[in-house]
Amino acid sequence: MKTKKSSFGRLLIFIFSIVVFLCGLYTFSYNFIYQSIDLTTAKTTVVEYGSRNTDVKKLINKVDGEIISVKNQIKTRVVCKQEIVLVVAKGNISKEIPVEVEVRDTAAPIISLVSEEIIIKQGDSIDLLSNVSSVVDEIDGNIPYVTDGSVASNYFSINGVVDCNAIGTYVISVLAVDRNGNTTTRNFSVVVKENEIANRVVSMAHTLVGRPYILGARGPYAFDCSGLIQYLYAQVGISVSRGATTQMYDGVAVSYEEMLPGDIINWGYGNGTATHSSLYIGDGLMIHAANPSQGVIISDVLAWQRGSTSKIIGIRRIK
Repeated sequence: MKTKKSSFGRLLIFIFSIVVFLCGLYTFSYNFIYQSIDLTTAKTTVVEYGSRNTDVKKLINKVDGEIISVKNQIKTRVVCKQEIVLVVAKGNISKEIPVEVEVRDTAAPIISLVSEEIIIKQGDSIDLLSNVSSVVDEIDGNIPYVTDGSVASNYFSINGVVDCNAIGTYVISVLAVDRNGNTTTRNFSVVVKENEIANRVVSMAHTLVGRPYILGARGPYAFDCSGLIQYLYAQVGISVSRGATTQMYDGVAVSYEEMLPGDIINWGYGNGTATHSSLYIGDGLMIHAANPSQGVIISDVLAWQRGSTSKIIGIRRIK
């Protein structure tokens, strides 16, 4: 009896040892496989701000196992670093691996211009903003124009100055900044060219110096003050009104400091009544049909004003 009991005990011990061995082998195998499950990410795990249907696998450089799921999605509308959890498996053994992902907005705004180069005549005016057809960011949409520099992002500005009275080429820069600090700069040029029509009017006026003054005369052999102005512009195909009082409203007003050759100088009194018109020819001089005793003459503008009872009450530029 003792022999049978002893054999059965040894059998139980043997079976138990086998179970322990198998359990240990399973645990070792499980741990070995579990530890072997791993992945390495790309050098830069960056996702573009606002992107849709992000393929997480593109952020992974190498994976030992199979990615079977992503436990949380990337929030692409938030610019920041985020952690997602990937479930990677080998057979029926799975492991959760956290991965840090950075959401960035790297797309710069797009600036569209009407023209790369604008050509104007000396003395013309220009609206620089009208040459910007649109400023759009792929994520933020239309970007607004600002002039005062009061915002740090989501704006575009126009930088540069054009002196429309000075012949030359001026470079204008458009700067756009989106909400996340991405910037775009695009330039265009404004070319201010010589005003050929004004030059023709001035050249023609020089040929009329010495012609007589006759009240009501409009040329070509005699003139009064407003008749001379009307005649000169008619020769280049531009209509100007007949009287000194109405020529005060022809064209556009400019300041005395901005006066250019070809502009009309309106003379009159403090109540705004115009009594005389002359043509500015540059260098502080003017040509005008002065009076019956002098006819058409060249005069110094300031000297004429000092010696006259009338004063300059307006400057008009004919376009």
